[in-house]
Amino acid sequence: MLAFKQNMEERRQIVLRRIMHFIFYLFLASLCILFLFPVVWMVMNSFKSQEEVYATMSSWLTFLPSTWNITKWFDSYVKLFTTFDDFGRSIINSIIYCAVTITGILIINSFAGYALARFVFPGHKVLVTIIILLLIVPVETSIVPTYIILKNLGLLRTQFRVIGYLLPGLVSPMYIFMFRAYFLSIPKELEEAAYMDGCGKLKTYFTVIMPCCKPVFATVAIFAFMGQWNEYVFAQLMFSNPSLQPLQVYLQLVNNFNPKDISMVMASLTFSTVPIALVYIFCQRYIVEGVAFSGLK
Repeated sequence: MLAFKQNMEERRQIVLRRIMHFIFYLFLASLCILFLFPVVWMVMNSFKSQEEVYATMSSWLTFLPSTWNITKWFDSYVKLFTTFDDFGRSIINSIIYCAVTITGILIINSFAGYALARFVFPGHKVLVTIIILLLIVPVETSIVPTYIILKNLGLLRTQFRVIGYLLPGLVSPMYIFMFRAYFLSIPKELEEAAYMDGCGKLKTYFTVIMPCCKPVFATVAIFAFMGQWNEYVFAQLMFSNPSLQPLQVYLQLVNNFNPKDISMVMASLTFSTVPIALVYIFCQRYIVEGVAFSGLK
């Protein structure tokens, strides 16, 4: 009798756990649908003409293509590139700006983080404290001082404006802090063994430290890409010439075009959103690791 009661209790607990799991996954699925709703709507309506967008907007057909002729899906994209001559150039500009920024951030900030993690020099603790304090300062508060400094340096001239735009973003207290936190977790014995084998500090860094720190480099690269790709305020301040504008700034020209074509707007927003979504989907593990070690180590 006792064994029967225990068996029934175990079955009841199993059923209860399954019900709780079902409710939990149902809740997650609902959240997923809620967050994906605007993205799916945007992508689907980029495959339609403006008349078709408004015709199906109030029904569930808005989430389906208006025709199954795939060649017709990309009419708004073709129209986008033919109407705006610099749209393709803005995409290339964003890619170039991201590539330069990521490269500079990985080199400069990793060197700074390594120096703060391994070397002791006068003012070392004060500098670390200042970097930590700078993490709480909003980036927006530095836009005007940065603009004034660039003006005094002569980097707002037409031929130097791109350099002036990229230069302030190459150094970040957040990335320095992340690199320092990760380097502190690397055993010093690895470097000492390299020194005994005749490696200098620079060679040790590139041959020993960097291969051990691939996760933090990947995490910072992802964060840098997302930040630079979505950067708008400072780019709008720096670039009045459409041929130099990144994609996020150029989108306002598409949005303000008269007469406005909602399908072209959706197509341009798709170009702006999809790369970030793909990076986040395929690199989510590094993003979670980056948030974890930057806050705990």
